Amino acid sequence: GTTDDQKKLYQLIWQRTVASQMVDAKLLKTKITANIINGEIPNFIVNGTHIVNPGWLLADPAARNDEIDLPKLMISDPLTLDHINSLEKQTQPPPRYTEAGLVKELEKRGIGRPSTYASIINTIITRGYVEKEGRSLKPTDTGEVVSKFLEDHFANYISDSFTAEMEDELDDIAQGKREYVKTLKDFYGPFTKDVKSKEKIEKITNLGDADEKIKCPKCEGKMIIKLGRSGKFLSCAKFPDCSGSRTIDGKEMQGPKEIGEECPDCKDGKLVEREGKFGLFISCSNYPKCKYIKNSDNGQNSTGVKCGECKDGEMVEKRGRFGPFFSCSNYPKCKHAIKAKPTGRKCEYVRENGVCNSLMMEGTKTIPERCSDRTCPNHNPHKLKK
Repeated sequence: GTTDDQKKLYQLIWQRTVASQMVDAKLLKTKITANIINGEIPNFIVNGTHIVNPGWLLADPAARNDEIDLPKLMISDPLTLDHINSLEKQTQPPPRYTEAGLVKELEKRGIGRPSTYASIINTIITRGYVEKEGRSLKPTDTGEVVSKFLEDHFANYISDSFTAEMEDELDDIAQGKREYVKTLKDFYGPFTKDVKSKEKIEKITNLGDADEKIKCPKCEGKMIIKLGRSGKFLSCAKFPDCSGSRTIDGKEMQGPKEIGEECPDCKDGKLVEREGKFGLFISCSNYPKCKYIKNSDNGQNSTGVKCGECKDGEMVEKRGRFGPFFSCSNYPKCKHAIKAKPTGRKCEYVRENGVCNSLMMEGTKTIPERCSDRTCPNHNPHKLKK
């Protein structure tokens, strides 16, 4: 190679190739415990490794990362204080799973089969239990509530051991070693009783306790984290006896604010500004009797592309729970929405009932444009036969 990056890549390939042909490295894990003033203060402990046989590490020494080589010491050897470094560190949460990482974890725990891994990941994404954040899978509020409910009430059915045992039983049925009717009865009987015993449980929205420093604005009592239609918020633990609530960041919730306009639909209510899941919006004070919502886009986020359904409104950019999307400016009368920015062209793919004519939208670097209709083959043009 001629550039620095090319030389580094060649060096990496050479090191890994040579290392793969060498013998295993043998390391001895070591730990030194320093007894300070006969145990009057907590012991100092340091962990490290001692190389017995370097093996493949001779070809790739950087693979050891930040491992420490500890000196050879005998029990009761005196230690002399050299210097003290004081560092402040915080425990970091484990990194979120990627799709590949989640598959490895499922495989490690004996959950599922290679043929079911893709459908498992697809299910938790399409049901809104997780959302993609770059390459990582981030749990949603809904996912947290569902997970907590299952852990609290159906822990035995979501345990690793139950899933693995069920997989083995299904394999036995497939091989003719087990009767499927008996297996179903053994499972379905107890499971039905458990489900019926939970039918009268109040709707589960509790996500756990809030910060102890945050108190209810009405009774000064403890608050808990709940999931509502507009996302997470803090509710008084004494609800329904106390209706005190705060936003998720601890601010006191404000009621609807009048803007001094009459509702154009019912003529009786006043237009008020409310805070919803995706920010502020203007609606009728008589909600839910009157469901008027004022279009507050004012052309600022308009794409200039006519709606593909009502043909009257324009497609405007909005921000939803899973990121930006584009919908008709006549919402809620017209609920047409697409995932990406419309290009202004119509899909010309010929289907069984004629030309598609749905809006085309922006795609990816490799697929610049595709149909916004998920049922149209041109939604995934890379799969079309050439």
